[in-house]
Amino acid sequence: MKLLFLMCALSGDAQAKKNKTPEGVNVVITVLDDQSKAPVSTAIITHPKDVIDHKVNEVTGIWKDSQIFLPNGEALYFSPGLILDLTITAPGYITQDIRFEVKQWRNKHTIYLNKITESE
Repeated sequence: MKLLFLMCALSGDAQAKKNKTPEGVNVVITVLDDQSKAPVSTAIITHPKDVIDHKVNEVTGIWKDSQIFLPNGEALYFSPGLILDLTITAPGYITQDIRFEVKQWRNKHTIYLNKITESE
């Protein structure tokens, strides 16, 4: 009886592992104004291979995702070890390009955007 229970338990676990779909780890980007430290509600985050602009939350300035979709429809999962290039833009601010390696945990990055000033 114990052997039957053990076999059922192990086979169910193996089946669950076979059917597991790939998932990325969450990447969280917070976009803040460099001077006021307030969220930049109009910020947009883009990836060089992505055709969709990703807007931050208007209240918090946060964008969070574990994947993006490429023009051919395939998903690019943010898996540990992936070097991720992102561009952060917002009207009235200087654009920033960032690059970092995705880790299993703690993929939280705060980006401070500088306002564009008129040259004298």
